[in-house]
Amino acid sequence: MMSFPLSVWIRRLLVVFAGLLLIVGIAVALFASRFDANAYKGLAIDWMQTHRHRVLAIDGPVELSVWPRLALKVSRLTLSEVGGAATFLSIDDAAFAVAVWPLLRGDVTIGRVDARGVRLSLERDAKGRRNIDDLLAPVTPTTPETASGAAPARPLRIDVSGIALADFRVRIKDAQAGIDGELLVKEFDSGRIASGVETKVRLAAQIVLRTPAIQGDLSGSARLTPTFDGAGSGLRLADMSLGFKGDALNASAIDAGVKGVLGWDMGTGAIDAQAFRVVLDANTAGLKLAGSSLAIDRFGFDPQRKTLAIQELKLRVRGTQSAQPLEFDLDWPALDVKANALTGSALSGRYSRGGVLAVSASFKSGAPAGSFEALRIPAFEATLRSDSAARKLAGTLRADLGLDPQRKTLVMNPLDLRASISENGRKPVEVALAGRANAALSTLGWALAGRLNGQGVNLDGQADLAGATPLVKAQARFDALDLNAFLPEGASAPTPGKPAVDAPIDLSILRSVNGSFGLRAATLTVRQYRIADARVDAVLDAGMLRVNHLQGKVWGGSVEGSAFADSRASRIAVKAVASGVDVNALLREVAGKDLLEGRGRLAVDVDSAGRSTAELKSRLRGSASLQLRDGAVKGINLAQRFRQARAALTQRTDHAFKASQAEKTDFSELNASFQIADGVARNSDLDLKSPFLRLAGQGAADIGHNRIDYTARATVTDTTKGQDGADLAALRGLTVPVRLTGPFEAIDWKIEWSGVAAALVRNQLEDKIKERLGLKPGNSPQPGQGTSNKDALRDALKGLFK
Repeated sequence: MMSFPLSVWIRRLLVVFAGLLLIVGIAVALFASRFDANAYKGLAIDWMQTHRHRVLAIDGPVELSVWPRLALKVSRLTLSEVGGAATFLSIDDAAFAVAVWPLLRGDVTIGRVDARGVRLSLERDAKGRRNIDDLLAPVTPTTPETASGAAPARPLRIDVSGIALADFRVRIKDAQAGIDGELLVKEFDSGRIASGVETKVRLAAQIVLRTPAIQGDLSGSARLTPTFDGAGSGLRLADMSLGFKGDALNASAIDAGVKGVLGWDMGTGAIDAQAFRVVLDANTAGLKLAGSSLAIDRFGFDPQRKTLAIQELKLRVRGTQSAQPLEFDLDWPALDVKANALTGSALSGRYSRGGVLAVSASFKSGAPAGSFEALRIPAFEATLRSDSAARKLAGTLRADLGLDPQRKTLVMNPLDLRASISENGRKPVEVALAGRANAALSTLGWALAGRLNGQGVNLDGQADLAGATPLVKAQARFDALDLNAFLPEGASAPTPGKPAVDAPIDLSILRSVNGSFGLRAATLTVRQYRIADARVDAVLDAGMLRVNHLQGKVWGGSVEGSAFADSRASRIAVKAVASGVDVNALLREVAGKDLLEGRGRLAVDVDSAGRSTAELKSRLRGSASLQLRDGAVKGINLAQRFRQARAALTQRTDHAFKASQAEKTDFSELNASFQIADGVARNSDLDLKSPFLRLAGQGAADIGHNRIDYTARATVTDTTKGQDGADLAALRGLTVPVRLTGPFEAIDWKIEWSGVAAALVRNQLEDKIKERLGLKPGNSPQPGQGTSNKDALRDALKGLFK
């Protein structure tokens, strides 16, 4: 055999390989020169319709090259949702290129990605179904070989040389996450994006979310290092300088800036921040923040490794609350937790609020102890004090704090609060409560018991702060609760004879919280009301308050009812029944009127709307009724006035006079109902009974204008017995009109004797006739008498006119 040197064979192989490359290169060049990407538009459109049931439209030209990079450039492209009903994606212009050889190895090496005028809609329903699920599904079904224990493929490695986006708008509607709104990327520019490679990024975006309510501009730059390989996924931002301006949740006029280094592991949830600083200006719930900041040298949190580290945390809150200066400081020098090993220093801080009701507080704690699962900060103590002219406050809160980093919860157990509060020279309110409280990122809970001014009290409840409006469920039980100690001045009972002052009605506070509330009190005092065995159960939702149960013993009887208030329409409705109550006490305390005495039942079903007490009264509508026993109408003594009937009838003049609280007309029974419209209560079924008279009537009481126009019809009974019966014999059986007019505080009474005189003459004439007939006054001749009625009447008339 002939042998050749090895170098010869190598040289020959290289020549053959070079020849093959030349042939392949010529073939690729010929293919690329003859390739027309636009000819394949129809194939792409048909494929999308067949396999994804979506409509693809490409109205602009398509540019495609396949060697040495797979490069694609499209314009005016739209892709519909499944079924073609709506647009899922639209692109004005987009271009990118993928290196072919790395792609064959399972690596995606992409050149610079440029996109402009992109509109994308991402949706997920309550069951987790997304509008991109069909696009992510494989084209061919999974085979048994691929479904069984085949070795997992090497993770796909992505390397992008750069990204440039402009006018990129994403519409997001996620029912599960509770997100609904849009994200507009005005500009995004980056260098190389690859796992473990640091690159500079710049962002300018606009956020417009309806749920949660966030609107504003986000902009800034950072050095980004992403991680998306087999080791996990995450990101690290260095030299970060981000800013947000806008509104979020319950805060407005937000101007926030973030600087420092921040790392986040998406898989484990670990966070690592260094030289981290946040500055914030914002307005929220009457609080205006200006120059507030959070600075921390290092914050580390890793739930898998069970580590927590804090170095030099400084929180500074600066601003105003209701135009009064406010400051809050918190300092925590060090904390280092590694599983069950813990070292650290105590925390300290202070709080102050200026103004007429100035208050200050300072707090401190002992050194922390415990472990990662149960971090304890013992001997926490806060001292509160206020020495303003309007308020005196002295109090101390002591508690052991428990932190659970994994669950992100804070527990105060045991908790002990002692405080003394006095305002404007009132009797001090002494508070002594003990129990426990807990807080998480968006929830609060409490269970407290103790004494309020020496009376027993139990408080328990929970609050969810995750939504735009807090959701609270709370129950309170008191031995005795005097709310007057917490109400502003001017809360005294209305004074009879003094017109009520019009006051604004502002129900906007009802929109600040949602939830359900329960109150039980053996004695409840609020303003002029003192209620025993009080029970209130209420639900507050979206500014609408429904008091489903309102019960108590008051005015010597009991009250049961319900109520409703709508802050949006400034509407109030009340439905209640008071049984066995002293109506005089009720009217004095509720309306400031001293008009009636008696005990019985009062029912009301009314509603109104308005922005002031005057508007509420003038728009009042509904119905009311009352049934009273053994009482009196105050302002006039009809018995006394009727004793002057002879003189008044002789002169045939009406008798007018002002109501006097020293006078009253007694009754044994009074029943009446009222129909109310536009603030006017009308009555036509008055039925008043007393031993000497009966009273009916009709008329109106103008609640809005505080006036009455009513005509009562008093009928003297036939009997001469009973109260003032002998002096009233002359009016027996007659109806006497009594007119009531004028303001409630000074009612004018007018007895219309002129309408009674003619009836009195007729009565006297009839009595004379009956006497001539030999009958008793008021009686009629009986059948069978000796003289005929006709003859007797003729004889009587002769005698009368002799």
